[in-house]
Amino acid sequence: VSICRRLDGMPLAIELAAARLRSLSLADLERRLDQRFRLLTGGSRSALPRQQTLLATVQWSYSLLSPAEQALLRRLSVFVDGFELEAAEAVCAQDPIDTDEVTDLIASLVDKSLVVADRHGETVRYQLLETIRQFAGDRLIDDQDEAIALNEAHLQHFLTVAETAAPHLSGPHPGPWQLRLDADQGNLRRALETAIGDPEQTRTVLRLAHALRRHWWLRTRRAELLAPILPVIERPEAREDPELLGQALVSLALTAMYVDIQAARRLAEQAVELGRDTADAPLLVSALRALANAHWFGGEPGAGLAPANEAVARARALGDDVLLGESLTICAACTRAVEPAKTDSVLREALACVQRTGDLFMSAILRNNASVDALHAGDIAAAREHLEIAFEAFEAMGVANFNVRGNLGMVRREEGEFDAARELVEDGLRISRRAGDRYGLAYSLLCLALIAGDRDDCSRAAELLGAAQSFLDQIGQPWLALYYAPTREASIETARAVLGEQQFQRLYERGRRLTADHAMRLAFSG
Repeated sequence: VSICRRLDGMPLAIELAAARLRSLSLADLERRLDQRFRLLTGGSRSALPRQQTLLATVQWSYSLLSPAEQALLRRLSVFVDGFELEAAEAVCAQDPIDTDEVTDLIASLVDKSLVVADRHGETVRYQLLETIRQFAGDRLIDDQDEAIALNEAHLQHFLTVAETAAPHLSGPHPGPWQLRLDADQGNLRRALETAIGDPEQTRTVLRLAHALRRHWWLRTRRAELLAPILPVIERPEAREDPELLGQALVSLALTAMYVDIQAARRLAEQAVELGRDTADAPLLVSALRALANAHWFGGEPGAGLAPANEAVARARALGDDVLLGESLTICAACTRAVEPAKTDSVLREALACVQRTGDLFMSAILRNNASVDALHAGDIAAAREHLEIAFEAFEAMGVANFNVRGNLGMVRREEGEFDAARELVEDGLRISRRAGDRYGLAYSLLCLALIAGDRDDCSRAAELLGAAQSFLDQIGQPWLALYYAPTREASIETARAVLGEQQFQRLYERGRRLTADHAMRLAFSG
């Protein structure tokens, strides 16, 4: 199925691929499709010459295009996972193609089935079949000057897209902007890769990191994102704009919380230092908030309370309710663990603040956090109410959130609805796996272990508990939240008592050795 999909369902391509199975396995064939024009040769000798190899067929179609159509097709290969007309005009309208020619040329390529047009409501998004994109990209590489100019135009266009979307992501209607960034996820990643690969674009990398902070928090495969960016912040050029570097460090610190908690703390500390050195008040508030988050996620709420309180005080002095709402959110979390009697007042102020700004994302986070407090207190009705509000908020943002689903699953568990609980948690587990989110995998697997224990399947519970611990250990985090940590301990003790120490440890350690794929199989096998 994967091979047929990657070959765009093209009959000739599939026929030529099938012929290769005389000497290759399916897996080997699938791995080599990035070199499909070298691979897919040797068609029937009775066929026309242009039908004997995939390259000859596509080359023949390309030769029938006008020079302008050929030029546009080559240029459209810079887009990943599609593009809108506005993007094509911004990136591809370079000599000899004028902006007002792009629309008609794309229409002509659509008519010739070389570009696919997908209509979504009032918008149309275009895409090259992957086979055509590879062919056109190979033609583009032949002209290095054209390729460099197009990559630069592509980078600048999607930098503009990111910076235009950024302020809307902390408002009352982030959904359309999140969806816009989602659609161009591949293009944003390519733009970032282009900037990372050019030392002269260091400032652009920092601007992208700043602009995409909220989007990365909600969407991106975080581990894949951090690794290539971290060396960029060490470049001498990154220090030329300390305020911008500080904002980029905040973005990376918040992203690293779910990947490497030690790195998150280190990045946040660097951002705080820059905030103090530059006297950039908004930067310092954001940096203090990131540091408080890193301490809280690292199991140090006491250490996080001081920077959280300072962030709140400085945000109040600035009169910036968006920064205040973000700061109060982490302040409420740290206060809950250190000074629980003060939690309600901080939470009320935080909710009032995000209501003023309409910050839908922070509202969802606050409600989700409050639901865990209610679960711990045994107030199931309040937990459900908070989660229903959080769920609606995430849905309005177009975000499938594993955490809300997991917490809703625990509400249903407390109500004795184990099948419904498991369905919700499994949904959250799928979301985490698609995103490569080890934090989400850990908590989802823990929830499934709790449900397995409720059903007296202690062997399964022990193995799931081990798998959950393994994924959390990879981040360097302890178990968080008043509800989950003690509930996990109770589940461990029950399983140990039923199975005996030796059997429990054997299953627990087996769970700890599972890969993500094997953990998924275990999760869905019961």
